[in-house]
Amino acid sequence: MRILHVNPFFHPYLGGTENYMFELCKRLSRKNSVSVITSRLPGTNREEVVEGTKVYRMRSIILKKLPAFLPPPYSIPFFFPHHFFKVCEKEKPDIIHLHNRFFLSFASSAIWKKFLNKPLFLTLHNARTVGIGKEIDRAGQLFDNLIGNRVMRRADRIIANSKWTLEVTVPKDYPRERTEVIFNGVDTKKFKKIKTDLKDELGCEFLATTVCRLIPQKGVEYLIEAVKEIKHDFKVVVIGRGPKLGGLKALANKSGVGERVIFVTQFIPTRKLIEYYSASDFFILPSLWEPFGIVLLEAMACGNPVISTTVGGIPEVVSDCGLLVEPRSPEYIAEAANKLIDDKKLRKKLSRKARERSEKVFDFDVIAGKVERSYSDYLGGM
Repeated sequence: MRILHVNPFFHPYLGGTENYMFELCKRLSRKNSVSVITSRLPGTNREEVVEGTKVYRMRSIILKKLPAFLPPPYSIPFFFPHHFFKVCEKEKPDIIHLHNRFFLSFASSAIWKKFLNKPLFLTLHNARTVGIGKEIDRAGQLFDNLIGNRVMRRADRIIANSKWTLEVTVPKDYPRERTEVIFNGVDTKKFKKIKTDLKDELGCEFLATTVCRLIPQKGVEYLIEAVKEIKHDFKVVVIGRGPKLGGLKALANKSGVGERVIFVTQFIPTRKLIEYYSASDFFILPSLWEPFGIVLLEAMACGNPVISTTVGGIPEVVSDCGLLVEPRSPEYIAEAANKLIDDKKLRKKLSRKARERSEKVFDFDVIAGKVERSYSDYLGGM
């Protein structure tokens, strides 16, 4: 097969969608011709081959200040249709695979592909905004009502990262037989428990980690409030950056847990991130809205039991590998944390299940195989 992926950003840009594409393309390119059309970022080549994938980068304007419902940065490429058709003429794809609906120039491939008479796959990496907050919900839903739904209706097949994403996002009049749930993935050969002295360096008996952008929908303030009620030999590492950083630090100090909440805001390499996962007794993600939660996969692959919320796609990801609580409930987060601290057998059981589920369900080899079968099934049915 010849597959063209379309997305505003690609490796070496670090993002959840971009990492998914990189790992997916790397595996698909072992047996297929795979190409990507994307934005050109500073320091990148206009054309190159990355892990077997041909990458075509367009000169673009990159915007970094955006409304809350749009994930920054935002790319506006110059003359997208011209470059798109030029790449299609060269690569002659059997399938065009779009990975976003928010970036208007790139999403326009849903229109232009019709002139090529090629099937369009669309993967939903984000869901319709439901439950974040009134302003963000309204803005995100308005965008989908005006634009996003039109892009989705033009797709020949929609892949969602969770059943929840599919149910709340895909227009009701879109044929459900043309939809499919394929989870995100993790490289279980890279993300696995390793030996580390990090917990000793941090000076605690029990340690938890959370990794997220410090924005309202991640609910980190509820985790900080919970620390007051978690046993005193416990610390939590919050890895991430974002507009709520100052307020969260102030909350930790005001709550009297400033020394027990450790903020890591600088960029850390993957190896160091794996050290934090490996040093942790469990992982906490207190999200208010979460279509999937890639960090859950990384933590689970490193053997972390999970404490998270019952929102979005999280229950589908965690399954029986952790404890789920209602969102906005610091008292329940604390109760779950204390339960894991007090029960070593339970921690070991959930740790084992988390690793096993990562290997069997979420390993990128498994995920790439499902995407490739989806392509083949569609082409075979044409």
